[in-house]
Amino acid sequence: MAAQRLPLEFDGVVSGNASFNLTRVAANQVWSLQTVNRIAPRDPQGRPLLHEAFTDAQLKGVADAVLQQCDALDGLRDGMVNDFKACKFDPRSQVCKAGEADKACLTSAQADGLRAIFGGARNSRGESLYGNFTYDTGIATPAWRSMHLGSATSPPANATLGRDTLREFSVTPADTTLDPLKFDFDRDMPRTTETAAINDAVATLLTTFAGRGGKMIVYHGLSDQAMATGALTDWYDRLSPRREEGPQDWARLFLIPGMTHCAGGQSTDQFDMLAAIQDWVEKSRAPDRVVASGRAFPGITRPLCPYPKVAHYDGGDASNASSFSCR
Repeated sequence: MAAQRLPLEFDGVVSGNASFNLTRVAANQVWSLQTVNRIAPRDPQGRPLLHEAFTDAQLKGVADAVLQQCDALDGLRDGMVNDFKACKFDPRSQVCKAGEADKACLTSAQADGLRAIFGGARNSRGESLYGNFTYDTGIATPAWRSMHLGSATSPPANATLGRDTLREFSVTPADTTLDPLKFDFDRDMPRTTETAAINDAVATLLTTFAGRGGKMIVYHGLSDQAMATGALTDWYDRLSPRREEGPQDWARLFLIPGMTHCAGGQSTDQFDMLAAIQDWVEKSRAPDRVVASGRAFPGITRPLCPYPKVAHYDGGDASNASSFSCR
């Protein structure tokens, strides 16, 4: 927001796991809530048991399957999916086969539900209203369960935070009686446009900020349980001024495998973007890579690469970031 609306005030901006399109985030949370509600089992009174829509074993099974298919795409099987765009995982690959007793497999309804959740909110014409999530290890974290499923004693955040943000902030006028399960993604989305115009930092024409030498670093966890990677990459791909290919020379986006919202997950979530922006602004050293570590992987460092580049293993010490290149 600062770079877009106060372009003369800042020389450098760092924005982490940005909820830059909050009205769409809230709508997408309700999209997930509606999806989980459709597939959740019912109690004797017919009420949905949202927390039982997926078991922990099923979510771990999906995470394990993602790693099995996509972990080694960067040249090394290390518990992290760097080359996320090359990962073509489909939850339908996890549907239980006839007679299968594996508690980690999915029903067809569950697989389709995950496809809907990870594909993001859409209207009846199939047009994206938000952006897609990346398949990553985050689906097996408590953060993902808390956001989308909740527990036996606590509803999912999508049913509280998402619901209340949508009906008391996003729609104009506020509608405290709005039923999130009846929100219509054709009819009701226009009700969010006035708040979006005030609140959402979705501008892509940043010629004033860039033209006076401003620099911006945006970073985001590929396992963010609430903010979709695809929404952010779609925005970054439309930024202007821009070079046709590769990282931009004034704005760079770093995506962190396995990291949930702002930190956590099976990730290298410890890094210093403040030093990176300072070097870029004050010494004209563009961040071609930022070295990261994390408690989930003791003794291991990895390079975070400016999108659309990703880290690839070149050989050598697999625990050291110097054994990887961004390409």
